[in-house]
Amino acid sequence: MAKRRFSIVVQLPAYARPRNEWRRRVHAAVLEELARRGVGYQDADRLELRLALALDGKPLSLHAIDERVKDVVDALGGRIAGPRSHRRIAPIVGDDQIARIVLERAARRGRVLGELAITRYRRRRAR
Repeated sequence: MAKRRFSIVVQLPAYARPRNEWRRRVHAAVLEELARRGVGYQDADRLELRLALALDGKPLSLHAIDERVKDVVDALGGRIAGPRSHRRIAPIVGDDQIARIVLERAARRGRVLGELAITRYRRRRAR
């Protein structure tokens, strides 16, 4: 039996308002990469998200960084229009599947906000 593919890397589009439309673009970019690589996640899969955000240029407050991380997680969960809305799209990854989120600073490259990598969660040993 062949090993399942887990890892994808997606370029995050430049952030633009309205926030819900940006979430929709993130969701579409992840779906496109999943289809291209032939990756699919099951409910029992535990995943790690690696976000590399371009933080140079304009100073971003901690609140702004937190909001971008929340937007990405909500986009993956299919929550595009907010928690009280009934307008949802198909979730890619559930919140309970995300075991670790790693946030890194990245250099700005063109019109992208950064990069999102989704990989299998591997528990790191304590040193």
